[in-house]
Amino acid sequence: MFLDSFSAAWQMMLGLDDTLVHIVLLSLALSGLACLLACVLGISSGAWLALVDFKGRSALITLLNTALALPSVVVGLVVYLLLSHSGPLGFLGWLFSFKAMVVAQTILVLPVVIALTRQLIASADNLQGEGLRALGAGKTVRGLLLVWNERFALMTVVLTGFGRAVSEVGAVMVVGGNIEGFTRVMTTAIALETSKGDLPMALALGMVLLGVVLVLNAAVSALAQWGGNSLALPAASNLSAQPTPINATPATTHPAMSSFSPKAKVPTGQVMLSFNNVNVSLKADNAGTRAVPVLHNIHFSLCEGERVALVGANGCGKTTLMRTIAGLVPIASNQSTMQWVQPCKTVLLAQAPKLLRLSVANHVRLAAWLAGDTWQQAATTAQAALKHLGIAYLSPLSAVTLSVGQSQRVALAQCLASRSHVLLLDEPTASLDPHAKREVESVVHSLVTHTGGPSLVFASHNLGQVKRLATRVIYILNGRIEADLPVQAFFDTHRVSPRPLVDMFLRGELS
Repeated sequence: MFLDSFSAAWQMMLGLDDTLVHIVLLSLALSGLACLLACVLGISSGAWLALVDFKGRSALITLLNTALALPSVVVGLVVYLLLSHSGPLGFLGWLFSFKAMVVAQTILVLPVVIALTRQLIASADNLQGEGLRALGAGKTVRGLLLVWNERFALMTVVLTGFGRAVSEVGAVMVVGGNIEGFTRVMTTAIALETSKGDLPMALALGMVLLGVVLVLNAAVSALAQWGGNSLALPAASNLSAQPTPINATPATTHPAMSSFSPKAKVPTGQVMLSFNNVNVSLKADNAGTRAVPVLHNIHFSLCEGERVALVGANGCGKTTLMRTIAGLVPIASNQSTMQWVQPCKTVLLAQAPKLLRLSVANHVRLAAWLAGDTWQQAATTAQAALKHLGIAYLSPLSAVTLSVGQSQRVALAQCLASRSHVLLLDEPTASLDPHAKREVESVVHSLVTHTGGPSLVFASHNLGQVKRLATRVIYILNGRIEADLPVQAFFDTHRVSPRPLVDMFLRGELS
């Protein structure tokens, strides 16, 4: 009996049985439309929920996760009551129609899309969001960029939503009525034909349903593979054989550096930023319920044109201080004040930059656009920044294919293109070879010493680099500033006044 039913089912599929074809096409149209509506609403809502913090957000997420297990028959019942003649939406006349089935399936798919999108975008924001915030990207721009960056992962969300819709039977049975030729879809038809004993039709519909899911999985896998291939390195013939050497011309004769200077000038020597009794605490666990003090009673000021080096052992608070200056970390007490005397733009180069799935050229172009250039002007600025760092040959590559050292130089090109008043560099040459370190130091020195160039705050364990780049050194120990001295005084070994902590640090006893 089974073999006879199976053979008859194959004959129906190969012969394109009219009833079979109509049911399949109606099912695909219904699930496709419901999935489209759910994705349009759900992806934007999920991204918003991932990036925006508000009162009641945790409760909303809990409610959303509960809706993932919402029984389809319950959804069908609720939609039935809303669309029935005595219901509040009965005037629409949608009950037992294709429109009612679309509404029911959209409601079923929407929580799946929102929940999965929220998780994806939240994870991406934890990894790459701070870098975008440091460049000045607001929540809307950040959300759009992260959605684009996770586009291949979001295809899996779309597939999951479609699978939820196309395999659903309870809700469409309740609100559609399983009317032949109008609201009968594959799942409801399989249930009906099985109960009638028409096994060939039920088997044919079941095999088509499995085939649809298989084709969708194959399509998404192919798309993901294509996305991965598009990130691969191009043929060697498409790249320059050697990186372009960085222009190491002295700052006094480096006319092009003016193009990377801040647009709005701050008078030379004027105080730009002041910290008064600043305390900073950071969340110590994923739940965000426990905060650990990291910086204590920080008193600090930054003047226009200064080049400040932050030194100290790992974990002493250097990075946190720079993140606080960049506005990425809130101060912990109402008695603490961080005041910008002049409106100033900052940009932070992280020690290990996390770049997006954009080309190197577009990465730097984005920084220039966020700094106020038009998109066309930003292209010129980006190419100039890449050329100054000797990495113009990387322009067509996807940023996620680069080595750590190359990523660091691309991020530094973003800093140049952003034309900020304050350049914050966290171990800017930590992942570079000695030759590249000297070249990058040359560009940074040319930029910050150029007339009208930005102020510089950088963290470094390379004391030679500190001597070459800094005019002032701040030594941090356990979250407290223990010394704030001109660079010559910091390294002076013939001073009169004692400073045991600095001396122990310079001897390597505290790092």
